[in-house]
Amino acid sequence: MRVLSRVALVVIVALSAVPLFADHLQADCPLTLVGNHPAGSDFNLSPHGVFRSGSQVFVLRGQILSTYTISDLGDLPDPREDFIGSLGARETTGGTAFSGGFLYVSSEAGLEIFDVRNVRAGGSAPALVSRTPGLHYRRLAVNGNTLAALYPMTDMPCYPNGTSFCFNTIDLFDVSNKSVPFRTGSISSLASRSFLGWNDIAFNQGFLFAAGEGGTVGFNISNPATPVSLGQIAVPGKFLISNSTTLLAVGNDQTINIYNVALSGAISLFQVYVLPFETIQRANPIAFHRQGFIDEQNGRMVTMVDEIDPETLMPARTVAIDVFDFTVPLWEGSYERIYENVSYTAPDEVKYNPMAVGPVVYVVGSLSGLQTYGACGQMAGKIEWDGTQAINCDVPEIRGWVTGDQKIANVELFLDGGSIGTTTVGGPPRKDVSSRTPVFTWRINFDKAVLNSTSDAPVPHTLRAVGTDALGNRRQFASQPLLLFKGSNCTTRRRSVAPR
Repeated sequence: MRVLSRVALVVIVALSAVPLFADHLQADCPLTLVGNHPAGSDFNLSPHGVFRSGSQVFVLRGQILSTYTISDLGDLPDPREDFIGSLGARETTGGTAFSGGFLYVSSEAGLEIFDVRNVRAGGSAPALVSRTPGLHYRRLAVNGNTLAALYPMTDMPCYPNGTSFCFNTIDLFDVSNKSVPFRTGSISSLASRSFLGWNDIAFNQGFLFAAGEGGTVGFNISNPATPVSLGQIAVPGKFLISNSTTLLAVGNDQTINIYNVALSGAISLFQVYVLPFETIQRANPIAFHRQGFIDEQNGRMVTMVDEIDPETLMPARTVAIDVFDFTVPLWEGSYERIYENVSYTAPDEVKYNPMAVGPVVYVVGSLSGLQTYGACGQMAGKIEWDGTQAINCDVPEIRGWVTGDQKIANVELFLDGGSIGTTTVGGPPRKDVSSRTPVFTWRINFDKAVLNSTSDAPVPHTLRAVGTDALGNRRQFASQPLLLFKGSNCTTRRRSVAPR
């Protein structure tokens, strides 16, 4: 059995936005699909990313930059979409970063910088500031006027051995003048045999941290021409997750080590999380996705779990979003573990760029576009229905479950923008859903005529569930796409005959 270390307690007190122990010693509620905005362009056209600026969320996918205004209801409002014709990048693994209203993109086209400070409703489109050809990176990190760029060893055709045969370099750029970025220094993995090669980079407390095959190293780059090592820890890493201050996670396929970062740059172990037991009924191995997000406001870390293709050793699909709650002690002995909540995802695709914004988590799907998953603190729930033929023609009913910090008074169901019914919530608590707040079932009977369609071809629609709690707060907590066509969109159940 593991308990929180003394260092962990110090970090949690520093966060202080959440109590030391969650209600009932249970991790946050499960994440459920709240909204889905279809893709506006081909995923394979360019790099991708999700970035927040104040009340706006920018989503880069293909050559389209979508700008969303955060909605209190939880649904994805119609975004502003800008086609970036000047974007030269065409590589899905290219590097992306965002800081101070500027978007940095790198791929085979070079290093590109776009000004998005005026991209909003009624504003202007993204403007290309500069393109520096001859540069090709897949990891970017920005701090102030310093840009760090890396082509990782995980994507190299050789394994680092500390010699000139196979190595890589972190390049440092001064971007105070976005029109003319210039390289001010570099950190080669040849600087020490113990470095071997770099896999990822991130800034924390103003220091640059690099994870690689030889371990994880912090650098003081106040003088980028002569970076100074802060010391090396013998924990290699495939990826880094940083909240820019106080917390830094070093990730590998099976484990994620979280460290507390002091103002001096010194790091101390906060906690170690291991991969959940999701191998049941899966022939292929699983691993942590190489992107994550530290949500210090809610005291949790949002990660994802991928199923790995044994032929390519690349993610074949993302099977779940895995959330670790810092406010719950690491008591072992049950599954799901009380400090963790595993939420399965759909459809069958690889997802990228998880970002928590308030009670929701945004992810970019390679097929689905931008998806929003909701969590507790507001409302969480699900529409337990897999298709139109699941509806009984005799008494059409749609049902699901819902939970929240406040008692849920009723649930209203919408087909696109039109309401199809409201019902109260009740029945015995649902013990099959892992949640720190009680989970109850909702059911809605409705007129099946609302499912009639005049088109012979299937027409896409969206089914949305909106809950109202005891305080009058309304929030969409579930969303599901469906296809309606001309004719019956329900089925008549075959009556069972009891044996004589």
